[in-house]
Amino acid sequence: LSNKAKEMGAKTKFSATESGQAMEYMAMAGWKSKDMLSGIEGIMNLAAASGEDLATTSDIVTDALTGFGLSAKDSTHFADVLAQASSNANTNVSMMGETFKYVAPVAGALGFSAEDTSVAIGLMANSGIKASQAGTSLRSMMSRMSAPTKQVSAAMEKVGVSITDSHGKMKSLDTIMGDLRKGFSGLSKAEQSQVASAIAGQEGMSGLLAIVNASDADFNKLKDSIYNCDGASAKMAETMQDNLQGQLTIAKSAAEALGLEVYESIQKPLTNLAKQGISALDQLTEAFKKDGTTGLIEAGSGLVANLVTGIAQAAPQAVSGAIAIIGALAGSFSKATPQLVGAAGNIVTALAQGLTAVLPTIGQLGMQLITQIGNSITQSAPTLVPKAIELLAQFALGLISALPQLITVGIQMITSLAQGLINSIPLLISYVPQIINSFCAAIDTGLLQLIAA
Repeated sequence: LSNKAKEMGAKTKFSATESGQAMEYMAMAGWKSKDMLSGIEGIMNLAAASGEDLATTSDIVTDALTGFGLSAKDSTHFADVLAQASSNANTNVSMMGETFKYVAPVAGALGFSAEDTSVAIGLMANSGIKASQAGTSLRSMMSRMSAPTKQVSAAMEKVGVSITDSHGKMKSLDTIMGDLRKGFSGLSKAEQSQVASAIAGQEGMSGLLAIVNASDADFNKLKDSIYNCDGASAKMAETMQDNLQGQLTIAKSAAEALGLEVYESIQKPLTNLAKQGISALDQLTEAFKKDGTTGLIEAGSGLVANLVTGIAQAAPQAVSGAIAIIGALAGSFSKATPQLVGAAGNIVTALAQGLTAVLPTIGQLGMQLITQIGNSITQSAPTLVPKAIELLAQFALGLISALPQLITVGIQMITSLAQGLINSIPLLISYVPQIINSFCAAIDTGLLQLIAA
C-alpha cells in the first residue's frame, strides 16, 4: 500500500499523502489490501476529473458501492459512471454522493443498477432537484412503489406501471422509468401531479415528474453516455490536468515522492541517532542526580570522547562516500559534455540567427533616429545659433569685467606661495644633516643582518 501510494503520488496530481488518506476510507469500508491496490486508480481519476477532494471522493465511492452491493473490483467502472453522469447532467460528484447516501441502499436492495439510478439522478438534477433532495425524492418513490398501499397501487395501475414482470421478477429501473414516461405522457398536467403525488408522495413527486417529463432526446443522451462510460474518468482526468496548473500540481506530487524516498533512506540512521541522543541525555541526568555538577561534567566528557571516537571511525567511510559522489558527478558531467557543448552551440547559433534577422531592422531604426535628430537640429539652427552667440557674448563680457580683479588675486596668491617657500628653506636645510646621520646609523647597524639575509 505504501508503494502504491508513492506510485500514485509520483504520476498523478495527488500526493502520496493524499493517496494514503483515500486508502483510509477504503479500509474503513472493509476493503482488503488487494482491493485498494486495484481500486485506488479509478477513484483518483474520478477525483481529478471532478475537481473534488480525493479523500471525499474515496468516501463517496466506497459508501455507494456498499449501498449497491458492489465490490471493490467495480470501483473503476463506478467511478466512470459518476464521471459521465456529472459531466452530462447539471450536477457534480459531490452532490451525487449526497444523493447516494439516501437512495443507494434502497436501490441496491431492489436490485436496481448504479447506471439506471444515475440516469434518474441526472434527470432530476437537470430540473434543479439535487443532492439530499434528490436522494429523499428517489428513495420515497422507490420505497412506495416496492411496497404499495391501495392508493399507490391504484395510481400505478392508472398509468400501467408495475415493478415486477409476469413471473414476479423485479424489473430494471430503466424499464420502470420507461413505463412511467409512457404512462404519464397521456395525462394532463393536473392528472400528472395527482398521480405523481399518489405514487411518490409529497417528498418524491417533484423528482418523479422530472423523470417522466424529460424529453426523449435528453433521456436517451444521458442514458447512452452512462451506459458507455468505461474509461471516461481517465480521459476527463487527463483533460483536466493538461494545462500549466495541472502539470505544476503533478510536479509538486512528484517532488513529494522524491522527498519520501530521500527521507526513508535516512530514516533508520536518524532514528538510531535519536535513540543515542535520548540515551546520552538519560546518562547525563543520572550523573547529575548522583554527583551533581561534577558528575554531569564527567559524564559529558565521556560522551564527547565517544562522539569523537565515533566520528574518527566513520571518517574513512564518509571520505569514501564523498569521493564516490565527486567521481559520479565528474563522470556524469564527462558523459554529458557532448550534449552540453551541442546545446551551447545551438544557443549560440540561435542567438546569431536572431541577431542577423534583427540587424537590418536595428540599422533602419538607427538611420531614422539620426535623420530625425539631424532634421531637428537643422530646423532649430536659426534659433539656436543666435542664442549660443548671445550666451558666449555674455560670458566674454563677464570675463572682461572681472579680469583686473582675477589678475590681482592671482599675483597675491603667487607672492604668498613664494614667501612661504623662502621662509621654510633654512628649516629644511637644518633637517638634511639629521636625515643623513640617521640613514648612515641604520645602515651601520643593519649591515651584517642585510649581508646574512
